Amino acid sequence: MFGSRPTPMNWHYLPILLLLTLVTQGQTSEVSFNRDIQPILARNCFACHGPDEHERKAKLRLDTAEGFLTGGSSKEPVTVAGKPESSLLWERMVSNDPDEIMPPPDSHKEISAEEKTLVRKWIKQGARYEGHWAFITPSLPALPAIEEANPIDRFVGERLSNEGLAFSLEADRRTLARRLHLDLTGLPPSKQQMAQFLSDGKAKAYENMVTRLLNSPHFGERLALPWLDASRYADTNGYSIDGGRDAWLWRDWVIKAFNENMPYDQFLTEQLAGDLLEKPSSSQLIATAYNRHHSVTHEGGTIGEENLVNYAVDRVKTTGESIMGLTTGCGQCHDHKYDPLKQVEYYKLFAFFNTLDDHGHDGDRGVNPRPFIEAKTPLSTDAEVASVKIELQRAEKELASPAPALQATWEKDVARELKRIGQKFQLISLDHLTATLPNGDPNRIQVKKDESVEAAGGDFSAYNVCCRIPEGTGVVTGLRVMFEPANSGKVGFGGKSMPGGFVMSTITPCFNPFPAKNIDLNTATPYDRVTASSFKPGFRPELVHDTSRRTGWAPALSEVDKEQHLTITFQEPVDTANQPYLTTELVFNYGEGASPKKFRLALIKGTDDTSMLPEALRKAIALAPEHRTTSQIEFIRDYFNAQSRAKSPARHHVSNLKKRLEVLTGNHRIMVMNTSQKPRITHVLERGFYADKRQAVKPGVPAFLPALEVPSDRDLNRLDLARWLVRPDHPLTSRVAVNRFWQMLFGRGIVESSADFGTQGEWPTHPELLDWLALTFQSSGWNVKDLIRRIVTSRTYRQSSNTTPELLERDPLNEFLARGPRFRLSAEMIRDHALATSGLLVRRVGGPSVKPYHPGDLWRQVSHYGSTPATSQTYVQDHGENLYRRSIYTYWKRTLPPPGMAAFDAPNRETCTTGRGVTNTPLQAFILMNDPQYVEASRALAQHLLSEEGSDQERLLRAFEQVTSRSPRQDELEILKTAIARERARYRDDPSGARSLLAVGESLPNLDLPAAEHAAWTNLCGLLLNLSESVTRR
Repeated sequence: MFGSRPTPMNWHYLPILLLLTLVTQGQTSEVSFNRDIQPILARNCFACHGPDEHERKAKLRLDTAEGFLTGGSSKEPVTVAGKPESSLLWERMVSNDPDEIMPPPDSHKEISAEEKTLVRKWIKQGARYEGHWAFITPSLPALPAIEEANPIDRFVGERLSNEGLAFSLEADRRTLARRLHLDLTGLPPSKQQMAQFLSDGKAKAYENMVTRLLNSPHFGERLALPWLDASRYADTNGYSIDGGRDAWLWRDWVIKAFNENMPYDQFLTEQLAGDLLEKPSSSQLIATAYNRHHSVTHEGGTIGEENLVNYAVDRVKTTGESIMGLTTGCGQCHDHKYDPLKQVEYYKLFAFFNTLDDHGHDGDRGVNPRPFIEAKTPLSTDAEVASVKIELQRAEKELASPAPALQATWEKDVARELKRIGQKFQLISLDHLTATLPNGDPNRIQVKKDESVEAAGGDFSAYNVCCRIPEGTGVVTGLRVMFEPANSGKVGFGGKSMPGGFVMSTITPCFNPFPAKNIDLNTATPYDRVTASSFKPGFRPELVHDTSRRTGWAPALSEVDKEQHLTITFQEPVDTANQPYLTTELVFNYGEGASPKKFRLALIKGTDDTSMLPEALRKAIALAPEHRTTSQIEFIRDYFNAQSRAKSPARHHVSNLKKRLEVLTGNHRIMVMNTSQKPRITHVLERGFYADKRQAVKPGVPAFLPALEVPSDRDLNRLDLARWLVRPDHPLTSRVAVNRFWQMLFGRGIVESSADFGTQGEWPTHPELLDWLALTFQSSGWNVKDLIRRIVTSRTYRQSSNTTPELLERDPLNEFLARGPRFRLSAEMIRDHALATSGLLVRRVGGPSVKPYHPGDLWRQVSHYGSTPATSQTYVQDHGENLYRRSIYTYWKRTLPPPGMAAFDAPNRETCTTGRGVTNTPLQAFILMNDPQYVEASRALAQHLLSEEGSDQERLLRAFEQVTSRSPRQDELEILKTAIARERARYRDDPSGARSLLAVGESLPNLDLPAAEHAAWTNLCGLLLNLSESVTRR
C-alpha cells in the first residue's frame, strides 16, 4: 500500500527510461490528466483508492485533487511536480518489490510500459490535476482558425491537421443520397427520389434533400428506434412468464415527438414527469410510460416489496444511462468504486421513482399493470380517419365484387376435395371428466351425467377440463368442442359483450400419461387447421390461435339455436395408448368475457369432412350450377368470399382497415406514472437488500453535480429532477444527447462509451467539438432537427468512406474522421430495406405492434405455463399488410425477440441499451437467403423486373441499382449474367422446385409469368439482397 516510501532502487527504471526516450523523442505535446492519466488510474487504482470509502486502502484517494495533495496514511503528496523520481506514485508503479509495486500482483492488473511513460511525462510536465471532464459544466470553445464553413469541420479539420491527415474527397452523389436516406429515414431512396436528386443541378440540391428528409414522416421512425432501445421498450412484461402488455401508444408518441421536432428538453421532461405538469394532457401522460417499460412480475415465490425495489432500481438505471450517461448500479449496494456517487446519493435518486402507485405482484392479468389510462393514439387525425373510412368502403365493395373465373376454379377444387375425402371419421366420447375454473369458485361448475360441463352464475374467462380417454381409442387426429343451442331449454349462452353468443379466444389441448388439472405449454399438442360449424363475420375459427382478447371464434348469431361446434386438427396424429389423459384449456376473454354455459368434448378419429366444409355448401357444390337455388348461389358466393385463398388478400385488407379504424378512433390502455396518495418512505438498503433498511432519505441529486434546491413546502419530485437535468449548467444531459445523435450518424459516438461518461468511460475523440455541439444544441432551444441538419451538411459527414491501407492502419476505427463512416445497417433497417426495394413495404406510420413471419413454434418452447388473458405464449402470425409493416412495429417479446432481428444483434430490451454490437455470423446469411420475409421480397422484386420489358442485362442493371443504389461494374455484371443463366437452367429442369419457391409468402405471385423464369430471377434477387453492400451503410 501507499503507507510509506519504498527503498530507492534505480536499475529497474532503465527499460522505462529507454522507452520514454524512444517514444517522446522530438515530441513536445502536453499530457492531459483527463485524457491520458485518469483512464490509467481508473482502470488500475480506483478500486482501492477511489470513491468507495469502504474499500479504500491506506486512506488514499486518487480520484480527487485533495487526495493527490494530502496523500494517504503516509501524509505525503502522491506526486511532486516536475520530479517523477521523487513522486510516490511513480516509484510504486515501477517498483519490482511485490510488497511495494502498485497495482499489487494479486489484483491481476498491470500498467503497461507505454502507460508508465505517460505517467512519468505528466509528472515531469507539472502533474497538473483536472476534475473529470464530463462532470464539469462545458464552456463554449473558440472555433479553430481553419477555413471551413461548417464549425464541425473546423474542429475535425484541426484534429486532422495535428495528426498529419486531411479530409477525404466528398462521396459521389449516389452514395450521399443513399447514406442520407438511410440515416434520416431508415429506408433506401426510391428510384424516383434518386433520379430527382441526380437531376437537381441547383447549388443547394443536397441541402434541399436534407430538408425533405427531415420533414418525412419516416424521420420520426428512424430517430425513435435508438430511443426505444435506450428506454427498454417491449410488448411483454418480461421475467419467465413474459405476458403481453399494451405499450405502443408511447412508441407512437416518440415518433410524433421527433416528427414534430419537439424540443429535446421538453421531450425528456414529459417522459420523466408529464403527469406532474399543470393539467397534463393525455399525450403528456402517455409520455410517462418511459418509466413503466421495466419488466414486471407476479410469479409465485417472489416478494412484492422486493419487486417494487427492483422496479425503482431499473428506473434509476435507465434514467442514469439513457439521459445522463452514468452507470449507477454500484450505488445500490455501496459507494460507486469509480465515480463520485455515494450510496446515500443513489437512494436519493431512487426516492424520485419510489412514489408510484404500483404493485409488487402484477403483470399477469388485464394486460397492463396499474396505474394506466385509456387514450387515443397520438398519431390519429380527422383527415386520416376520413381517409380510412373511404378506403374501407372501397375495399368491402371489392371483396363483394364477383370474380367468376376465380370462383369457378375454386368450386372445381372443392368438388375434387369432396371426392378425395373418403375416410370416415368417428367421434370418441370422453369420460371421467373433472372441470375447474382457474379464477372462479369450484362449486360453480359441474360435470353432468352426459359428461357435459356446465357453469352457473355468471361468465367465466377460462375452463380447464381433464378427462380420461377410453381404452382402445388408439390414434386420434383432432378434438371437437360442442356447445348447447341457446334455445335448448337448458342453460343458454352467456354474453355481456355479445348478447346471445360467446367468443372463444383460445383452446389448448395437452395429452398426459397421468391426470393434470392444468396444462403445460411445453408439452401442449400443437394443431394447425381449425374449423367450425359456423362463424360470425370477423370471428373466424382460426383466430383461436391468437391470445389477444380482441380476437377469437364466435358462432354465427343466426345459428345459435342449433348445436355449434369447433374442431381442431392436430399437426400430427396422437397415439393415446401411452397418454390416456387429456387436459384442455378453453379461454373466453373477449371484451368483458362472454362465455358458454354448457359444452362437451370429443376426440376425432379419421378425417372430419363435415367440419371441413359445411353441409349446406357440400350439397350446393354437388349440384350443377343451373340446378342451384338463389339462396344456394348466394351461399356459395359468400363462402367463396369468406374462405377462398383467391379472396384472401381482399379479406385481409378489409380486416386490417377495420382494425386500423378501431386504432384511430378507439381508446387504448397504456401504463403511466403517477404519485401515490401514500408515498413510500425510501431507505438506504444495506447491500441493496430490500428488507435491510437503514437511514431514511428524501429525493435529491449527487453532490458532484450542480445543486438542486429543495422547496420549503414540499419534497423534491420528478418534475424537479427533469428540470434539473435540462438546466444549462448540467454538464451531462446535452453532451450525452448530441453524442447519441452523432453515434446514430457515424456508427460511434465522439464518446464511444455512450452510456458511461464516468471515469471508466472513453475519452472523447474531439472534446471541444462535443462541448460546442452540446452548448449550441441548448442555445438552439434543444432543436433536434437543427442539430441533425448541422451534422449531415458538414464536410466531415459527406466524405467518402473509401480508405487506403495506410489510413486503415493509422486509424482503423476512424477516430480522427479522415474518411466517411461505414457500418452495417441495424437489424430493423436490413428487413425494411428488403421490403422497400421489393415494393412490399407498407409505409403507414404508427399503430399496434404486428406479428410478421416467425420460425416454428418458438414462443411455446420458451413459455412458462398455460395461457391467461395476455400471456403471449403462442405466436399467432398476422396476415395481409401487417406482414409488411416497418420493423419498428414488430411485436417485441423480451424472452424471445424476433429471431430474424436478434441474429443481427437486436437487443432483447430487458434493460437500457444505448448501443448495439455488430457480429458477423453464417446465420445472418442463412436468414437473408431463407427467411420467408426475404424470399418473398426477392420474389416480389423479381416479379417487378419481369413485368417490365427488357433484356437480361437491362433487368440486371435495374435490379442491382434498386438494391444498392448504384450501377454495377462490368465484372459484377458478368457474375450476375452467369448466375441468372445457372438459375434459369436449374428451374427449367425442376418445375416443382420453381413452384415451391414461388409459393413462399402470402402475397400472391403473378401466375402469368413463367414459373421457371420467375423462380430464377427470385434467386438472383435473393443474391443481391445478401450482398454486403446491400446491408451496409457506406
